[in-house]
Amino acid sequence: MTSTRRPSRTDRSRPPKNDAPRVTSRRAGTGKRRARPDSIGPNRTGEWLVVLPVALLSMLGMVMVYSASSVASVNVGAASWSVLARQIMYLVLGVLVAIIVARIPLRIWRDHLAALVLAVAIFLLIVIMIPGNPLAVSVNGATRWLELGPIQFQPSELAKPALVLWLARLLDVRRNQIGNPRLLIPVLVGFGCLAGLVLLGDDMGTTLLLGLMMLAMLYMAGMPTRTVGSLAGGMAALGALSIVMLGGFRRRRILAFLNPDQYALSEAWQLHQSQIGLASGGLFGSGPGYSRAKWGYLGPEAHTDFILAVIGEELGLVGTMLVILCFVAIMVGGAKIAAQAKDQFGRLVAVGVTAWLGIQAIVNISVNVGTMPTKGITLPFVSYGGTSLLVSFAGIGLLLAVARDK
Repeated sequence: MTSTRRPSRTDRSRPPKNDAPRVTSRRAGTGKRRARPDSIGPNRTGEWLVVLPVALLSMLGMVMVYSASSVASVNVGAASWSVLARQIMYLVLGVLVAIIVARIPLRIWRDHLAALVLAVAIFLLIVIMIPGNPLAVSVNGATRWLELGPIQFQPSELAKPALVLWLARLLDVRRNQIGNPRLLIPVLVGFGCLAGLVLLGDDMGTTLLLGLMMLAMLYMAGMPTRTVGSLAGGMAALGALSIVMLGGFRRRRILAFLNPDQYALSEAWQLHQSQIGLASGGLFGSGPGYSRAKWGYLGPEAHTDFILAVIGEELGLVGTMLVILCFVAIMVGGAKIAAQAKDQFGRLVAVGVTAWLGIQAIVNISVNVGTMPTKGITLPFVSYGGTSLLVSFAGIGLLLAVARDK
């Protein structure tokens, strides 16, 4: 006969050995218990690796834009902080754009907005080429801007997120055809329309960037390496042909890059002054505000394409390496977000944005140190530029939208 024993008070208070402990938390003042989430999200690390470096670069950019632009602003009769004021305005707007873009569900971008952004970009690129268009603005001989009241907008900047969204959707919809050469037909038609309009707008640097973004997305989508390599070779040949045919300042810039001493007082002037500024900064630099290169040696706009030279002179190698490490962190964070995306569309969007920001930073840094010919490409989040800053923050918003897509 089996005997039973009534459990004692101590036995009743002790949880069974094999039961897993309950994970709960109590809200203050309510007395209710709610389940504690198992994790803070798979892409939280990637988000912080993106957000924190962008915040640091933006703050550093404000300081250096003020330092690099103050002399040029005073020379034209404006306040020394006039460029900084516009940079702060665009920075605030950029943060708002990033928040709005990040809150739009990724399926909305895929199903409704990807084609719309591409259509708007193509339309604006066509508008600036209409002869006699009163909205088109020419700067340094290139017509790349639309003037809408007090705001100037550069449509070629919008081509970057447009390409990312459209190509990610196309490769997602036709993911079963990745190995089929016929898939290249719509890819090249869409890319050709967008990049061709940018090139006709006299923007070779952005055209190069768009091509590299496309190659990165095709490769990560699973396109055969031989096919991607053939595309890269064909694009390089077309780029060389366009330089020969269009000629002008592009050819002179390449010649100046190959033989800088011969063009030291013309096309290679900024390159020489940039290298002098970076070298004279030493390890810790001359201090904020004490750059000599910004006194006209880097041209009237040292706060745009060659702002890294001012950073190197004023903050030294330490400041320059800080900028480079921030971009490395952004690329690592973007790669983590891409690797943990739940679907092909989100993965390719993250790859495209990461390639865009990373390659643009590499090109700008390479130009400043003299390993690439001079190109009019800004340093993301650091250089002055309203359209560039807004669109770059839109790219960050897309990365966060992918990271938060559940």
